[in-house]
Amino acid sequence: MKHHSTGALTPEQRAAQDARFKEGREYDYLFIGTGNSALTCAALLANAGKRVCMLEAHDLPGGYAHSFKMGDYHFCAQIHYIWGCAPGGRIYEFLKKIGLEKELTFELFDPKGYDHMALPDGKTVTIPYGYDQLIENIVAAYPDQRGPMQRFVHALQTIRREGRNLPDRKIRWWEIPLRGPFQAPMHLWLWLKNATLQDVFNHCGLSKQAQAVLIANAGDMMAPPNELSIFSFVGLFGGYNTGAYYPTKHFKGVIDRYAQFITDHGNDIYYETSVTKINVESGRIANVETANGKVFTATTYICNGDPQRAANNLIGRDYFPPSYRESLEYAYSPAGMMIYLGLKPGFDLRSHGFGKFNIWHLKQWDMNQMWKEQLQEHNFTNPWFFISTPALHTNDPSNTPPGAQNMEIATLASYEYFKKLQEKSYVEYNKEKLMLADRLLDLVQEHYIPNLRQHIAVKSVGTSTTNEDFCMAPFGTAYGSSLSPRQVGLKRLKAETPFPNLFWCNASSGFAGFHGTTGTGMNLYMQLTGDRFYDTTTAPTDDELVGRIRTAIQQKKELININL
Repeated sequence: MKHHSTGALTPEQRAAQDARFKEGREYDYLFIGTGNSALTCAALLANAGKRVCMLEAHDLPGGYAHSFKMGDYHFCAQIHYIWGCAPGGRIYEFLKKIGLEKELTFELFDPKGYDHMALPDGKTVTIPYGYDQLIENIVAAYPDQRGPMQRFVHALQTIRREGRNLPDRKIRWWEIPLRGPFQAPMHLWLWLKNATLQDVFNHCGLSKQAQAVLIANAGDMMAPPNELSIFSFVGLFGGYNTGAYYPTKHFKGVIDRYAQFITDHGNDIYYETSVTKINVESGRIANVETANGKVFTATTYICNGDPQRAANNLIGRDYFPPSYRESLEYAYSPAGMMIYLGLKPGFDLRSHGFGKFNIWHLKQWDMNQMWKEQLQEHNFTNPWFFISTPALHTNDPSNTPPGAQNMEIATLASYEYFKKLQEKSYVEYNKEKLMLADRLLDLVQEHYIPNLRQHIAVKSVGTSTTNEDFCMAPFGTAYGSSLSPRQVGLKRLKAETPFPNLFWCNASSGFAGFHGTTGTGMNLYMQLTGDRFYDTTTAPTDDELVGRIRTAIQQKKELININL
């Protein structure tokens, strides 16, 4: 049950949707949900002239990338920064394909450090673009770590380089031993398929200090190093290494433009239209039913909702063969708590040292221990927390009142703990939620802004039960299925289902995060149409992307589509 709506449909909007439905329009593709992967795929299909319909339970598009309004402030629900926005990157090439690459631009985070890792000994190590400078930054703080860091960076570079040659389609078992462009990466995957980040840390001999620097951003992957697949870490950490960005018009501007692009091409998006049943006839999807009594049909159906939930609650497990049911038995990633703050006009975060970067603050060295304390024990004596300042990442003022700024604070928190409280008493749930929020605000005041509370105009606090409520994410999961070794690689769920006209398009059937789900949507479009407009093997290398950033900075020039 939603306890706050970001702007429910007006009676006139509902009437317009009803009138459109009565026209009996025919569709090539029907999407269940409007998360980022669905919007990406739908925009590409619309651009190709296909007839598209999207059904969204919420009153806004975007899933975790949607933005909500509190007072005169807008906040993106979960996304803070992304990569792949430079020419040759996935997001840029997607926008170029649909003709929006010059309209939707991105701001590059501070080249000296897009992430600032604040450590228990009082030192702060920044994460720059380029592994060579990363080594130097860590060695400057911890001089004995040059050798271990060189070994670790070599491992990252090897995995990134070989991973470029893996195809974005399902690999058949008989292809593995054959010679070919992805023989080496397949052998590398077989060698490391069960490896965690912690395994690689230990193998390279990294100190607790260097480990803390490298995994302070565990919230980006929602897993501690002893549970996180090395491939998941390399994908995300290596991606940001090539450029971390924030949208010039905020994430609200991006998502709103995606949705507008789809409808401008003569397609339909129905809001507050929750799908309650997916009907099967003769081994195919026949239609879908919604909570408001409508029935929609299309040639092909694409489910942006969680596959496990859709199979169990919307379709029925009996329709899936036993072998396929096993692929749906994945474990979910955890989630956390978010505090969204609208700060009063006249207060400048820059006067307290904030800028075009994020802060990851650790109160103790061992992320595995912190993860256990916060998730399993609900112990926030010495937590990790994250601070983002969106108002400083772009000069666009549309997310705040004139002269005002905003801030977002996050940490890890147990879904089960808050869910039990919510079911028992919403009053008790809210009390506990605000108590934890106060703990985080105390820490921000202690370490960064002594009088922060005096400058707060708007405050909204969400837990993983909020994720479940607004985004229909089972267990409040942040990234769909967890990014553990068992669930990353060849066994990860793909787009195909046992039904020839149903496909998954979700973080759990591809990869998580804004960049990951963009890739998921792109890959499904290319699979459905054969229009393979993006190829990882010919995309710019990591070194090329970093080199472009450094050259542009040295020459004081703007990169195409990037404001430095």
